[in-house]
Amino acid sequence: MKKSEKKVVNPKFAQTEKYRKILSAIESENKCPFCPSNFKWHKNPILKRLGDWFITENSWSYKEARHRFIVICEKHKEKLSELSAKDLETVLKLAKWATEKYKISGGALAMRFGDTRFTGATVCHLHFHLISPKLNKRGTAKAVYFPIG
Repeated sequence: MKKSEKKVVNPKFAQTEKYRKILSAIESENKCPFCPSNFKWHKNPILKRLGDWFITENSWSYKEARHRFIVICEKHKEKLSELSAKDLETVLKLAKWATEKYKISGGALAMRFGDTRFTGATVCHLHFHLISPKLNKRGTAKAVYFPIG
């Protein structure tokens, strides 16, 4: 990658070989996979739009997750400082919509930001994960592996 090119993905943190290969292809094109003009690698439909944000089911499953969604801004942002109060309000509205529509009783809303060496993220474009775990035979949550770092 040339110094003038900005990193858009980090295949190192892919949890499957198939996903790593797709990220490597994205990396070779150096086009952000979450920006609207490049949104060809995502396999699932957009479920709801609100303002500059939308929610979709994550194309790459977390093994022990019952539900896994991502909330993505149409504008390319990578830094926490780029988010406004309105952005956070919109993300929360989309997360609430999904928890009601899919009857999610519990889970997590998470976002990694900044340098992927610190975050463990595969895509640099800011996005939020809404994850709800599967339950085990005892009726308690199975641990979902969502690395940070």
